[in-house]
Amino acid sequence: MLRYLIRRLLQTAVLLLVVSLVVFALVTQAPGGPSILLDRNMSQAEIERMRAILGLDQPVYVQYVRWLTQVLRGNLGISYQAGLPVLEIILQMLPNTLLLSAASLVLSLVVAIPAGVLSAARPYTSLDHTVTFLCFFGISVPTFWLGLMLIVLFSIMLGWLPPGGMQTIGAPRSILDMARHLILPAVVLGTANMALFARYTRSSTMAVLRQDYVRTARSKGLAERAVLYRHALRNALLTIVTVVGLQLPRLVGGAAITETVFAWPGMGSLAVRAAFERDYPMIMGITLMISFVVAASSLLVDLVYVFIDPRIRYG
Repeated sequence: MLRYLIRRLLQTAVLLLVVSLVVFALVTQAPGGPSILLDRNMSQAEIERMRAILGLDQPVYVQYVRWLTQVLRGNLGISYQAGLPVLEIILQMLPNTLLLSAASLVLSLVVAIPAGVLSAARPYTSLDHTVTFLCFFGISVPTFWLGLMLIVLFSIMLGWLPPGGMQTIGAPRSILDMARHLILPAVVLGTANMALFARYTRSSTMAVLRQDYVRTARSKGLAERAVLYRHALRNALLTIVTVVGLQLPRLVGGAAITETVFAWPGMGSLAVRAAFERDYPMIMGITLMISFVVAASSLLVDLVYVFIDPRIRYG
């Protein structure tokens, strides 16, 4: 296991290096430039002076080597727009995104797994057709449209929940107030995953229910609930864990639309602003962080396999 972990860590380091190289080349070669250089009040001499200060007058490979050297020292650079260390800004925004991602993931699993198991236990019934319809709706509906419709319904028409932000302006910070702001974005972010998890749970559970050991468990007189959740679901978890692991990076890096719609101060909205402003250090820092989350989630899934299925061993 130790050799396997070392090998995976080395692969992760190579992956991060390749991703950073490709992204850096694409970002710096894109038309235009940082918005800080597009001020109409700046003369050409002032623009050239600012480019020299930012190091943008150097060849691309020199810029990359300088950036990589800083990263290896634990420094992701200074944001062009904020004038603050990129790592400091990311660490401020990352907990907010992790909170939103964790809430949406828990909500997805709590709803999707029982729905998928029940749908598999009663295939081609009205329950199964209803779950299937809701799954296709959840996968197909655009995230921004769903977010706007929920804001119109629950915030404007009913007035039950706040339309955006992370806390009520002018009100004291409290867990209850934050929870009220979290409900709508968590539902929107988790809808697509909820539908995806339910479909995979249904297909995996149906495949397991055809196995001989399930028929044996039923012949022993076990209750159907025990057969479904103790025998069938446990053996169907490998597929579900794989899908969940693949969706973890999406929750962290793909929350840009949800965070923008609900004005949630997280990594997604930060990435959108950095892309519009061509804030190169911020773009690279966010990309590096998301790439690390992708690699870490993949490794986490492989380790979870060992606990779910004792037959799996890594040499």
